[in-house]
Amino acid sequence: MPWCADCDRFLSPSTVRPDGTCPTCGRKVDAGDVATSVATQRAEQEEEPLPPIPWHLKLLALAIVVYLAYRLYQGVGWVFG
Repeated sequence: MPWCADCDRFLSPSTVRPDGTCPTCGRKVDAGDVATSVATQRAEQEEEPLPPIPWHLKLLALAIVVYLAYRLYQGVGWVFG
């Protein structure tokens, strides 16, 4: 667990800056392995491309559009009919 001696407190790994410094005072945090691994994880997450949209989600969106168009048609027919 990262420890900042100047602030006299423990830090969670996600609050340590990517360069391994404390977010409050800006000095180097003890436990460089944790800070380095957090920085590596953040870099890997930023580089991952998004997965493609599943086909069944596209089908659901199409079904909703068709249903709402039909309900709009019914509503217009009811108002003018």
